[in-house]
Amino acid sequence: MNTAALVAFIKKQPIGFACGIICLACGLLLYFRSDVIAENQKLYEERSKQADMMETNVRNAKDLSAQVAAMQAASKEMESRLVRASQLALNYRYFYRIIDETGIKLNGDVRQNALPASGAKAGYQSVPYNLSVQGSFPKLLAFLQRMESGGHFCRFNNINISKSQGRGEQGSDTLTVTVALDLMGVP
Repeated sequence: MNTAALVAFIKKQPIGFACGIICLACGLLLYFRSDVIAENQKLYEERSKQADMMETNVRNAKDLSAQVAAMQAASKEMESRLVRASQLALNYRYFYRIIDETGIKLNGDVRQNALPASGAKAGYQSVPYNLSVQGSFPKLLAFLQRMESGGHFCRFNNINISKSQGRGEQGSDTLTVTVALDLMGVP
């Protein structure tokens, strides 16, 4: 095919020739720009994740003020349940009140032990106590349950139960319970 025949073919089929040139140009463009497709796909996926996160944040933010108020109320309630290690009289009164309410007898005294060394500057700290009480099994069990579900956060470290000499009310055996526990507090 010579140049004159090629020009005659182009004049005879101008639309087909133009489409062929466009296809050839698109193929070359696709070949030389194929790396941009992968970059654009990655950019699309990142922006899609950001859009999903924003949508989730907007959806979750509609009750944000109510959730903040609930968290602040829970924080205040938790702060009210903390023991202040420096307020010995108030802390001892807590134990004496539970002992009186459950009807058991204090065997010795309630002792607040030295605070453990803590690396935290202003965090919560366990305040250790030791005490020994006497009473019947149901009353001692009621005492332990009251300590566990009482006004302060309590963790029992050690509980020793032993049978005492003598009998309590209604002829039941008297038991002695020695308890080592921690109350959550601040120094």
